[in-house]
Amino acid sequence: MCSYSVIILAAGHGSRLKSSTPKVLHKVGGLALLDHVIRSAKSIDSKEVIVVTKPDFAMEQLKYADGVVKAVQDVQKGTAHAVQCGLSALNSKQNREDDEWVYVLYADIPLVTSETLLEMHKVAHTCGKTAVVVLAMDSNGAKNLGKLEAGDEKGTIKSIVEAKDAQNSTAKLLPLCNCGLLIKKSLLDRFIGTIKPSTVTNEFYITELVKIAYENGYVCRYYEADARELSGANTLSEMAALERNFQDMMREKVMANGVKLIAPETVFFSYDTETEPDVVIQPFVAFYEGVHIKSGANVGPFCVVEGAQIGTAQVGPFSRLRPGAEINDGVKIGNFVEIKKSVVSEGAKVNHLTYIGDSFVGKNTNIGAGTITCNYDGVHKHKTHIGENVFVGSNSALVAPVEIGDNATIGAGSVITRNVQENALAMARGRQRNIDDWKSKARK
Repeated sequence: MCSYSVIILAAGHGSRLKSSTPKVLHKVGGLALLDHVIRSAKSIDSKEVIVVTKPDFAMEQLKYADGVVKAVQDVQKGTAHAVQCGLSALNSKQNREDDEWVYVLYADIPLVTSETLLEMHKVAHTCGKTAVVVLAMDSNGAKNLGKLEAGDEKGTIKSIVEAKDAQNSTAKLLPLCNCGLLIKKSLLDRFIGTIKPSTVTNEFYITELVKIAYENGYVCRYYEADARELSGANTLSEMAALERNFQDMMREKVMANGVKLIAPETVFFSYDTETEPDVVIQPFVAFYEGVHIKSGANVGPFCVVEGAQIGTAQVGPFSRLRPGAEINDGVKIGNFVEIKKSVVSEGAKVNHLTYIGDSFVGKNTNIGAGTITCNYDGVHKHKTHIGENVFVGSNSALVAPVEIGDNATIGAGSVITRNVQENALAMARGRQRNIDDWKSKARK
């Protein structure tokens, strides 16, 4: 039986970011770098996921830490030492298979996909003597990256040459650099302890295992993936480029799945944004965590959506949907409307300058411009329940807790503090008084 485990290296300092936040917790698409890699590792049904961290790293900071094993690297002695720490945790598990493989992934290369990881596994089974597969990216001429030394057969390699040695090397170097490895576990167990420290840094590098495997008669191969997918980040400038890559990949993904983006470069997604086919998204829209959009929805320009569910509705322009907003089919949410922790039922309209919070809005109800549900009394949040086919006049304030019955009408400018029965008309405003010829009298 063939299986695979994953060791993720996440114990680096990230000092070039000049941030108090650990590098692996910086976010791309709203998700920590390390969480991205764990998520991909879990999605390929790996047997174990081991994360190698510094001793003081708290796994509770991660969204996808459930079931992940933490291995500690007390002192940073290089990537091979980090893999040894992870391997110790892996070897402590029971029921190991003979034909087992181990992925070695880097927490600061977060966009690697499950599809790429599975393709690496296919390459590993090209022939029975294959023992290492290097995940490779076109280095685009970068001089600060190591290069792969080509093997005798196409698709094979002999070693990974460090950047400092690549300039003067006489070997046949490919314009590819290392972004991760897939290693036969039996080889890893046998040879990782034989890796010698670098004469420059005195650290142990896992990349040396390629040369060791080749010299011992094993075949080492590589799998080249999209450079955007394998982009990493050591500075805040590179982190911004990583975000651009993530957004470009998400835009391509949703458009391939049938979503129409009018101006793709202006739309920003979260790592977990779910969009069904036949959704239209207008320019300058930002989606944050926890958004699902059903087929037939149209999201207008300049909307901000977080933690919301959108049915076949019209939202925007200039709408803000906050966590807990549930916008059902046939709803219209217009400009400068904010919805928070509320259900807006089928066919309802909330078109202008309105705040709906901690509320239920019934079917085919019309909420007039400037309406506010006053859900907070300074201490507690309260509910507003608005029935079906209700008409709420403009500039009304509904002071929660309050219920408006079906088919009720609220007069414009009202402050409603008591429940309104079905079919009733409620008005709560001062009586208008007109003073004739007031202007002339005021002048005198």
